[in-house]
Amino acid sequence: MKRRFVALVLGALTLLLALGAATALADAPPGVQTAGQTATSAQQAAAASEATQTNPSNTNISVRVLSPGNDGSVTQTNSVDSNASANNSNSADQGASQSQGSGGGIQNADQSAGNAQLAAALSTAAQYGATNTNTPVSVLSPGNGGTVSQSNDTSSTASSSNDNRTDQSADQDQAGGGSCGCATVPSPTTSGQVSGQSQAGTGSGIQTSDQQAGNEQSAGAASSAAQVNPTNTNISVRVLSPGNGGNVSQSNSASSSGSSSNDNSTDQSAHQDQSGGGCGCSSSDPSVQTSTQSSWNKQIASALSATKQEGATNENEPVRVGSPGNGGSVSQSNSASSSASSSNDNRTDQHADQSDPSSRTCGCGGGVGVQALGQDAGNEQAASAGSATLQTFGKSECGCSSGGNSNEPVRVWSGGADGSVSQSNSADSSASADNWNDTDQKADQHQSAGGGVAVQALGQQAENWQHAVGLSAVAQVDPRNTDGPTRVYSPGSGGSVTQSNDASSDASADNWNSTRQHGRQAQHGSGCGCGGDALVQALGQSATSGQATFVLSKAFQLKPRNADDPTFVWSSGNSGSSTQSNDDGSQASGENRNDADQLARELQA
Repeated sequence: MKRRFVALVLGALTLLLALGAATALADAPPGVQTAGQTATSAQQAAAASEATQTNPSNTNISVRVLSPGNDGSVTQTNSVDSNASANNSNSADQGASQSQGSGGGIQNADQSAGNAQLAAALSTAAQYGATNTNTPVSVLSPGNGGTVSQSNDTSSTASSSNDNRTDQSADQDQAGGGSCGCATVPSPTTSGQVSGQSQAGTGSGIQTSDQQAGNEQSAGAASSAAQVNPTNTNISVRVLSPGNGGNVSQSNSASSSGSSSNDNSTDQSAHQDQSGGGCGCSSSDPSVQTSTQSSWNKQIASALSATKQEGATNENEPVRVGSPGNGGSVSQSNSASSSASSSNDNRTDQHADQSDPSSRTCGCGGGVGVQALGQDAGNEQAASAGSATLQTFGKSECGCSSGGNSNEPVRVWSGGADGSVSQSNSADSSASADNWNDTDQKADQHQSAGGGVAVQALGQQAENWQHAVGLSAVAQVDPRNTDGPTRVYSPGSGGSVTQSNDASSDASADNWNSTRQHGRQAQHGSGCGCGGDALVQALGQSATSGQATFVLSKAFQLKPRNADDPTFVWSSGNSGSSTQSNDDGSQASGENRNDADQLARELQA
């Protein structure tokens, strides 16, 4: 049944059109209007980016001896970024208008638009051995320590997109009637003499409109980020140097993002109007209207993203000897994230209107009124997204975990409160693939009064095929958070401690399709009364949708460890609250949604 009805309709139209044209050309010189429009676009865009950073180092060593005063803030950063973007944009607008005032006429309008787009983006970022070191030393030098911020960042982003807009509009108008009146032509008689015979004037009206729009789009994006052995170290030493410690923030982050998208919108509009036709005594003057609209769309989007973080380390080890004062808050984090997304978006709007009013010819022979309309819309979409994140902290020579977060302040004869401590290791991966299609087909045929045979044929065909794949995986190996404050003869309260190791994976694949087919046929009036005239209406609608999703998500967490080991020796004071968590989560979701709305109306009055 695939496109069978539409093919039959178009075949019948071709035959009727040929007969109508032959009749018109034989009876009277017609007015002929023909319009052809063709628009073709081919676009390619590619982008590649790479950034590498090897052994960057920031070092701040401040030494104070018998030098009272406050330390200033310290900010240390090593960052590497890579970004690649490829984009194509196309817009095609075709408009055709034809008008004939009187007499028989032929109008033909053809519009064709083709679009092909390819976009690809590739990005990679790598950072090896990034180091930040801050080592202030104070001896007999009272004063407050400044804030310390240390970070190592690696990020990669790749994006590709295609955007296409096609607008086709055709307007055909035949306002006047045919050449009216009864002409007198010679005719032989039985006696061999020539007498007069009446013959109706002719006013055949033929309108044909053909609209075709094709779109092909392919978008691909790949991104990767690698961060190996990033280290942040803060060691503050105070000897007989009272003062408050500053806040410490340490972070290592690696992120990768890949995204690809295709967007297509097609609008086809055709209007045919015949306000008049032939008039006559007994002959027939055909009125023929044919309109075809065809739109097809093919889209492929794929995105890949990967992130690797290995041996990330944050260390904070303040030491106080005979140096009372409060410790600052400590924030340490190691994060690795990867995200991949791909999407296809298609909109198709087909609207056709045919009108054959009551002034069409009348008479015992009748006038033939034919309206044929075909609409065909096809959509094929494939979206895939893959994302992976690996966070591993490596091993020391003794086989122990060597990375992670470590906070080990030491106090000897140094009263004071410790600051809050926040430590986290997080690994995240996300992949999403989406297809979205919206097809709207609307056709209206109208014939009112007049004699003769009236035929209306209408076919609507919509096909949709969608495939979405989402894959996501996370592995977190040996994440470690350690908080080990030590107090010897150092009264004071401990700060709150929050420690967490998180691994999460999320994959989703969604297909959504909406098809609306509205067909309306109306015939008002009947034949002239000699032998009766036929009124024929045929309407067929077909909507097909095929959807498939595949989703896979995996989260793997091996030997996560949180340790909070405060030690008090002859050191009165309260311990702070402690919160520890290890979380491993995976989520996969796939959805297919199809909405079909078919409305057919046939009226004979």
